[in-house]
Amino acid sequence: MGKTKNTKTAATWSLVMMGAGFAATLPFQQFGWARLLAGSFEAGLVGGLADWFAVTALFRHPLGIPIPHTALLPKNRGKLTDALVNTVENNLLHKESIASKIADIRLADLVLNSVEKGMRTPEAIAFIDVLAKRIVRSLPLSELAPVITNEIKRQATEFDIGPLLEALVRQAGEREYDQRALDYTLEQTESWLLRADTGFMLGTLGMQAVSSLQVSGLMQFALNAFLGYLNEERMGEMIRHFLLDRVAELQDNGHPRRQAMLVGINTQLTRLATKDTVREGLNHWKNTLIDSWEGDVAVSDKLEELRGHLLDSMEDGSYVTAYILPLLDRMLVDLRKNEELLDRINSRIVAGIIGVLEANHSQIGNLVRENVNKMDNASLISLMEDKLGQDLQWIRINGALTGCLIGIALTGVRMLLE
Repeated sequence: MGKTKNTKTAATWSLVMMGAGFAATLPFQQFGWARLLAGSFEAGLVGGLADWFAVTALFRHPLGIPIPHTALLPKNRGKLTDALVNTVENNLLHKESIASKIADIRLADLVLNSVEKGMRTPEAIAFIDVLAKRIVRSLPLSELAPVITNEIKRQATEFDIGPLLEALVRQAGEREYDQRALDYTLEQTESWLLRADTGFMLGTLGMQAVSSLQVSGLMQFALNAFLGYLNEERMGEMIRHFLLDRVAELQDNGHPRRQAMLVGINTQLTRLATKDTVREGLNHWKNTLIDSWEGDVAVSDKLEELRGHLLDSMEDGSYVTAYILPLLDRMLVDLRKNEELLDRINSRIVAGIIGVLEANHSQIGNLVRENVNKMDNASLISLMEDKLGQDLQWIRINGALTGCLIGIALTGVRMLLE
């Protein structure tokens, strides 16, 4: 504004100087130099006044007189506003140029850089903390429980128990579970055989078995003689000692019978694990249990328990820097390495912005029109004079100077012709 005022003052002084010069040279018209100067000052005064009129007529009526075709800006305000809006929308900020500039910008990289720089600020950490806790608290666990239950059932139903049986058999052999099981069984058998009542019970069973034999003739006579010699106690001791000897053989790691027993156990386990009827039966039993399981309540309770533990561990907010920020760092690194994905993200961002631009491009012109309409004529003229006034005042100065030079030339020609 200061430069405009100074230029306006200079333009005014140029008119004053031309008028004063013209008035000062009028009494000396008999002299050639005075006539030459008077002609130049006269032409400069006319040129300066004409340009002052032209400049003033743009903004207001000169001297307040409503001369036709003056105060052009106030009278044509609507046209000027329309022209300004049209220029901004279709020339200065048309959709194609903005879209072209946006497409040239790697918006995805800018977003990643902004996230990377800003996510470790105290404000960002506090925001992540609040957001994470709010997400955990607002999780609809009652709605998630049936989904999780159904998924557990589906996974368990699709799980075939056959490979598990085969793996268990292999593990039993590799970790010597079969030997441990056999040793445990033999220890329990030995303990049972050494009990006082076991011998009598075995003798009773043995005597009953022998007595029930159906023989005749000489064999019957021999059997009766044998039974006459034996009783439950003797029979029990015979059977117990026989069984204890067999147990001792099986407890000896180098005895062939033990090795044969272990081979037989492993063979039978392998057959059971690979037998279709066994696998089908176990799978059917498993699926029956799964179908009858009502796990919604149990799963919901476990989820609520997990949420409580999770919120307790999140209380001090240290998890953000300990877990979430390193996770975000790894995600950003992986994302930067994936140029194809980054290009797709950038294309989506650009397409989204261009879509918003195309849908709202007219708002640019509406904003210009709205801001112009908020200003009254005086404010609008003052604004334009402030922005254009310096150049307009130079028109007045140039008009006076140019008129002065032209006046010298014309007066000189006239004097030569006289």
